[in-house]
Amino acid sequence: MKPPKRPNKPATDDVLDEATVAKLADAVSPVSPPPELAARMRERVMETAQLSATEVVRAEEGEWKKILPGIRIKTLHLDIESGTQTSLWRLEAGARVPPHPHSKDEECLILEGTITHDGNTYGQGDYLYASPGIRHRDFISPTGALILIRGERIPSKLLLNLAMLLPH
Repeated sequence: MKPPKRPNKPATDDVLDEATVAKLADAVSPVSPPPELAARMRERVMETAQLSATEVVRAEEGEWKKILPGIRIKTLHLDIESGTQTSLWRLEAGARVPPHPHSKDEECLILEGTITHDGNTYGQGDYLYASPGIRHRDFISPTGALILIRGERIPSKLLLNLAMLLPH
């Protein structure tokens, strides 16, 4: 004999209240799986975790590289295929980024401090966009700044050459 059909109820009626869930939890004894099962379960969870499409760089992770006097950068994401990167730039007060060309789009978001470019001063929350083919005039940070840049990849060779110019 088949059980009687249940009338269709909204999903919220199928949710157990907290008191019932607590009673069920108290009624069940904890069980430790055998070591080989625990290892397989752990492996499966880790495989799924590694498939995440989200890249995360924690604030304390990554390497800050000095590229010019008073300027350090930390690469957050490198897309070799498109030739772009996303990086944080830390500029000390008075630091200067010399004039430079762009072969790709560049986006800049000021997170802290100020930068001056082409006679205008920009502060926290300001966004600048440069089209490919644009040649920037120099940037100066009178107060120091932290900026997020998404633009063309800075080749390691260029970083090495710039580092050679730094006082040791």
